[in-house]
Amino acid sequence: MVEPAGGVHGAVKRELLVRLLDSAAPALVHGGFTYAEGYAGATAGQEPSAIAALRVFGEFADRLRGPVAVVLVGADRDLLDALSAQIARLRAEIGLPATVRVYAVPGDCDDELVPALERSDAFGAPIVGYLDATGAAAPGYDTLTRLSAGHHTDVLIALDPAALTAAADQPDAGAGDRLFAPGAWRAAADLPAADRYPYLVTCYRETLGRAGLALVTHVELVDDDGYAQLLFFATASGKSLDRFKDELWAVDEFAGVRYRDPRDRDHALLDISLEPHLGPLRRALVDRVETIGGCPAEDLRRYTRTETIYRAQDAFRAIGGLVAAGRLSRDPQRGRLTADTVIRPGGSAR
Repeated sequence: MVEPAGGVHGAVKRELLVRLLDSAAPALVHGGFTYAEGYAGATAGQEPSAIAALRVFGEFADRLRGPVAVVLVGADRDLLDALSAQIARLRAEIGLPATVRVYAVPGDCDDELVPALERSDAFGAPIVGYLDATGAAAPGYDTLTRLSAGHHTDVLIALDPAALTAAADQPDAGAGDRLFAPGAWRAAADLPAADRYPYLVTCYRETLGRAGLALVTHVELVDDDGYAQLLFFATASGKSLDRFKDELWAVDEFAGVRYRDPRDRDHALLDISLEPHLGPLRRALVDRVETIGGCPAEDLRRYTRTETIYRAQDAFRAIGGLVAAGRLSRDPQRGRLTADTVIRPGGSAR
């Protein structure tokens, strides 16, 4: 994986992963679970994500009541061997119990990850997957479908934004069908250039849903030079989605990295903050209300949670500001904003 000097994207991704595992581990330690990486390997100048994950498991070592499988697949055998040596040193350093089993398998993610998970009996317990495909071929639809077929699967996926457009640009449909599965992605060819990438982000979200991971959020990590990496978090659990969104906005504010929603027409860059700027959310909510003609506020909160990079609790804050500015209206016009308050386009309250 090649990143700009400084690896700022990698630092944010590792903290997100650690926070995700740290918040999920207490619920997982009693029955066993699997941590799976499809693009594992040693990383020059940075702590590998697998090492960071094992440090989290080490913090819960005295509470582990079931087996923990760590399944690592990497295309570069030398880098995977170097990672295995680091893991051996770490195991001795922090005293990881024998119940934490590590499987390092050389090979391509699409070819080797699911078979390795099957050999480690992973599919009878929850799986937390990390597929950082930046600088490599993105995981295929078939891999995601098989990965999600287990007891419970959460997956954090990192892609180069160009991976989506490059697959759609291939002269035959093979690359696009591998990534998205046959379907609506092909309509991207008929769209204006400015609309193609946001449309393909939506197509990839829908691909994850068809694979069995119906709740998806996405965000771009953008550095000061404009270099972006695209993250998707996909799950079938509402609790997991909410937990990830909380962690997304709670990570330390890294100098030089901001968030962006690739479907925001203004391409706004957002500082990482517990109280993020709501401009893109306000625009999305106005568009939503104008499209459907009005709805209960709870519908907009649900839309915020499942279709934007924001948390459910950000919706009412945004709605309040839009009503005050006259861009939306409400019925009843006064009183506390509740889930049942009807929100309509500006000036249409009755």
